[in-house]
Amino acid sequence: MKFKKALCCALAGVVSSCVFAGCDNGGGAVLPPVGPVDDGDLVFDDNNQIVYNNVELNMWSVTTGDDAKAQDAIISEFNELYKGMIKITTTHHSRYDLETLLTTTMQFDKKNAPELFFSHGSRAAEYVAKDWLLSVEPYMEKAGVALDKDDFVESLIGAATVNGHLYGLPQDVHSAMVVYRADILEKNNLDVPTNYQELVEVCESAIDLAKAGNLWIRGENSSGYPATEWRKAPSNGWDNPFPIAYGDMWVHEFLGYTAAAQNGGSFVASDGKPAWNTTEVANGLQVLKDFIMPSETSENKYALSKAYGSDYDVGNAPMRAGNAIFKLLGPWEYPNDLTDYDRMLSGDGGSSNIQTMSLSNLFAKDQSKDCADKIKGEGHAYMLMSTVTSRTKQCAAMVFADWMVNNASVEWAKRGHLPSLKSVENSEEYRSDPAYDAYIKNWGSCDNYIVIPPTPNYSYVDSYFKNCVQRAMAKQYEKTSIKSILKEQYDSCVDYIDLYA
Repeated sequence: MKFKKALCCALAGVVSSCVFAGCDNGGGAVLPPVGPVDDGDLVFDDNNQIVYNNVELNMWSVTTGDDAKAQDAIISEFNELYKGMIKITTTHHSRYDLETLLTTTMQFDKKNAPELFFSHGSRAAEYVAKDWLLSVEPYMEKAGVALDKDDFVESLIGAATVNGHLYGLPQDVHSAMVVYRADILEKNNLDVPTNYQELVEVCESAIDLAKAGNLWIRGENSSGYPATEWRKAPSNGWDNPFPIAYGDMWVHEFLGYTAAAQNGGSFVASDGKPAWNTTEVANGLQVLKDFIMPSETSENKYALSKAYGSDYDVGNAPMRAGNAIFKLLGPWEYPNDLTDYDRMLSGDGGSSNIQTMSLSNLFAKDQSKDCADKIKGEGHAYMLMSTVTSRTKQCAAMVFADWMVNNASVEWAKRGHLPSLKSVENSEEYRSDPAYDAYIKNWGSCDNYIVIPPTPNYSYVDSYFKNCVQRAMAKQYEKTSIKSILKEQYDSCVDYIDLYA
């Protein structure tokens, strides 16, 4: 079953509403009015349907590697379905290269800009302030594509909404997640944690067992033991059950924000400037600092991770060797882990020896608060570039974006990208797939995920906050209070925005 075919959709009422208080353009560029559009170069058939005759669209996508392959496979289905009508050609770039390429192209080489841009929806307000995007709503309406904003996850539709108008059609939400050695926990009679206090207890119990010479581990090693053979962990040195490092994308893109959000923090103020200079955010970053550098007031008495440098990528080796029980990972990489453990432990359960879960509740000091289950994510969205002047191309782009949002479904979720539409998430097709029961459901509901609200100052709000996370986890700032770090970075960020933004 496919959820809907865009050419057959009836037009639904278009509601223009702003989900977040900070959804205006924060004093940036004056935005052009958004409203109904004329027919332009459109051609209609006898049934008053738009004729798409070999319309070719170029899309730049932030996906790479296996994600790019999965996305291309889904797009090929669209191209086959709309053969002779609409064809999408996609070029893929890393998230870091894409921003530079887009900026250079829109400033100096607009004739070579793509028609569609597939990237993170939270950046839409920043692009709108630079006059790089068109609102998608008028062209969805002209194309006869229904838009039900209530069907989208609230934070995702809100992130791409500026001045009450939608500038990107959300596709998904994704974040980091946790992988754990289920076999090591079971062998040592340790429970799978469901919250921060339990996570600390499990990690410290494992350390205590190791110190006493009673912790059973197994995995890849340089001592000649088969990976499947159980052995006792060394009594000295097994003290890193959950290695984290700022150098991991999982930490600086997701975990820092998540710890702050789960402890009541917010990120963007109503004027588009940072809102993270608060006690709540300080409490969240203190959790990460305690994780590495415990104090007299911390939940943990042991350091649960070494203080790795900011450029250090912890990687997968400690957990494969049995020298760690937990690790952070992008869910799009989890299928590769399943393959690795099927190989490494093929003689005893293979990939069933690892399991996955979301970050929900794992870094919240107070589990009773509504924010405790929140996870900072990023949402991909389809954005229509302002350089597109052909009405036919504008409408064709919306037909494609709508089809992808409704039909990528579980195949895209297997790559760690949970659907933006609640109707897709709750559909029988989605939930009956074996991958859903195997691991997708462990990543939680899309409603648990939040993204950075819209601000034209996204890059500044984001980069200065990441400085705070980095310093909170760095040994050289061990004697510096989190609040003073936040205050210094906040002042610098606001000064920079006031001077240059």
